[in-house]
Amino acid sequence: MKWLEDENGLQYTVTSSQSIKKFTEVVSAYMGFEIDTGKRLKQLLIIDPKMPMALCTKGYFAMLMGNANFTDKAIITSQQLNDIVKNVSVSPREHQHAAALSLWACRDLEKAAIIWEQILLQYPLDGLAARLAHFAHFYSGNGRQMRDSAARLVPYWPQTHPDFGFVLGMYAFGLEEADSYREAEKYGRWAVEINPKDIWSAHAVAHVMEMMGRKREGIKWIKKLEPNWITVNNFRHHLCWHQCLYHLELGDFQEVLKIYDEKIVSDLNADFYLDVCNASSLLWRLEILGVEIGERWHSLQHISAQHIGDMELIFVSLHYLMVLSASGKTDLVNEMITNIRHWSTLDTSQSKIVADVGLSIAKGLHYARKNELYLAIEKIEQVRGKIEAIGGSKAQLDVFDMILLDAVQKSDMNQKASDLFAERVRKKPHSFWSWKGYSRALSELGKTEAAEDALRRSQRIIEDY
Repeated sequence: MKWLEDENGLQYTVTSSQSIKKFTEVVSAYMGFEIDTGKRLKQLLIIDPKMPMALCTKGYFAMLMGNANFTDKAIITSQQLNDIVKNVSVSPREHQHAAALSLWACRDLEKAAIIWEQILLQYPLDGLAARLAHFAHFYSGNGRQMRDSAARLVPYWPQTHPDFGFVLGMYAFGLEEADSYREAEKYGRWAVEINPKDIWSAHAVAHVMEMMGRKREGIKWIKKLEPNWITVNNFRHHLCWHQCLYHLELGDFQEVLKIYDEKIVSDLNADFYLDVCNASSLLWRLEILGVEIGERWHSLQHISAQHIGDMELIFVSLHYLMVLSASGKTDLVNEMITNIRHWSTLDTSQSKIVADVGLSIAKGLHYARKNELYLAIEKIEQVRGKIEAIGGSKAQLDVFDMILLDAVQKSDMNQKASDLFAERVRKKPHSFWSWKGYSRALSELGKTEAAEDALRRSQRIIEDY
């Protein structure tokens, strides 16, 4: 094997220059969420089975699956890679990537992210490190880090680089999660203009429209771009989830159910965690809004039960727990909460978050479904101010706020409900449910005029649609 350098100045240990070309294609496919990314990597490993960065990426992709079975596979791959690194002269950057995989496979995502950021300081055109750092910051709930990490990269990437738009998209999403909505939209739209297939950049703009209450624009945005995503993996279903949120806030529940049935749960057999996150959070929202969902929880039970023992991402595990709790699978729920409690005692990046926030949310979800509302309120409210630590976006985390408000209102805690809904209508002034809930709370407090005004606002949102 020999060292060769690509057009970005990155050194690789390979058998031939063809391996570098194929690896570059794998990274571009990964950044673009292409459905054949894994297939491309397998083809590369056939022609260059000991290429360190190809093996490392195999391990990374296993960890990105976010479940225990694939973590075990990543550990094996990491061991194979470390054996090669010991016996073959590899570049310093490849050493760093191997170290990052070892840490991540041991569930220390935080330290792995530190290494990726160190790589980027010296090699800012390392798209793989850039995208993985972005992922790590996202699931650590750190929008500012997502923004700043990408901001450091943008000046180094030539606008003629084929992956330049992907870097803009990461920057756009970081800006959005850091509440810089106008700037986020500018960079997200720029990226989509460069590449209409760029779903992550389209996703950043979709978030902006959700946060700003521009629901009709959001629906048009997704419908216009959706034909470009034929070759995109199941992440495209997450954009359908965003479309559902727009319709949900407009009271168009039949359209939500239609999109749910036809798209969001159309490929559950793929066992892609985000599909269940999309589905479970949407069904719980629908139930809070009083929509009859039939037997839709049932199709999510089997896949969720397979992940009771996962200890990868607490954000994901909470959504599996939502399914089992909503389905009344008490034994499985108790088993999963016991596992989450054990998880909270370990020494990993996520275990600290589980101990600080995740375990309380898990208990709160269980209490909410058991109708033990005061306990649900206590558990969720005590971590409400730091819930972003579990990862996920502001749009995704909103379901936990809705669960809390629903429990408060059902408990006839009218003053607390009024206060929480007053806060919510200022954050989400275009939400009919928020104004309706505020109206009910005000009415219970005898504030008739204010309650009627809030109800009119709620009705106007529906009527305008």
